[in-house]
Amino acid sequence: MSGAAKGADHGGRPGASSGTAAVEERAVRRGVVGAVAVRYPVASFVVLAFVVSWAAWGPLLADRQGWVEWSASTYLHLLGGLGPLVAAVVVTGLGRGWDGLGVLWSQVTAWRGRGRWLALATLGPLSLFLVAVAVARLVVGEWPALDRFGASTEYPALPIVAYWLANLVFYGFGEEVGWRGYLQPTLEQRRPVLGAAAILSVVWALWHLPLFGITAGYRQLPAVGFIGFYFSLLVAALVFAWLWHRSGYSLLVVAVFHGVFDIATTTPTGTTLIPILMGAAVSLAGLAAIPALRTMEPSRPTGAGAAPGRPPAAMEVQG
Repeated sequence: MSGAAKGADHGGRPGASSGTAAVEERAVRRGVVGAVAVRYPVASFVVLAFVVSWAAWGPLLADRQGWVEWSASTYLHLLGGLGPLVAAVVVTGLGRGWDGLGVLWSQVTAWRGRGRWLALATLGPLSLFLVAVAVARLVVGEWPALDRFGASTEYPALPIVAYWLANLVFYGFGEEVGWRGYLQPTLEQRRPVLGAAAILSVVWALWHLPLFGITAGYRQLPAVGFIGFYFSLLVAALVFAWLWHRSGYSLLVVAVFHGVFDIATTTPTGTTLIPILMGAAVSLAGLAAIPALRTMEPSRPTGAGAAPGRPPAAMEVQG
């Protein structure tokens, strides 16, 4: 473990100067690509995340739009979800080597002392789902169909448990290792937490663009619907930034929340009211998180383009 990482383990928030110098020296040894990753960490991450994801979604988009005569597997949608994770691993590895990847992995596996946050990540979306079901019953006059809870209409061949695991891996960790594990802390090097989350939401929304020609839900939206879609990602970025910071930089917590929320909102219930109500609840939560995010201390990376150092035990779960 590097000296900077050790300092973070013992409660310090190391300055970036010595860590940055070491990172830059390592990047130079890795050649032009490594130097670019250090000098332009955000651009390097964003370009690579988009290239990996859009390369996977490209054949699916061509198929759905009728541009080709062959059929593309719907599982390419899952594969494209790994783009942010791949970008985070590659750019972190180029910039900070094994030390940086070790810090990233420590966040992916951060479960100790986070029992209540993992409970919130799991039970929070499920509670919202149940409340939405009750409201839908009052509004529509009949109970939504719940016999297929957690099933997928997009991947009907997958057994339900396999779909849940795939959702967690490809969409939960696939996205969150990149968005919250790399981009959020990198942006926080020069910006407050709230500003970093807002910028991240723009990248996150643009990353989804090919899906507007692929998935049925997005394809049905009018052009103006993208504005509402962006607002939903903006408030979601605020919620995820708050959850990531408060849980002590736990990517496990935010990935579980992401996966469970996706499963609940895409459950085939026969009504679109449930995902609308759940989205409204997240919007309110995101707006409510703004005061806390405005005063929240940015994460302090141990080097250029780095994830924050491992938080000390006293900071693992902030009340």
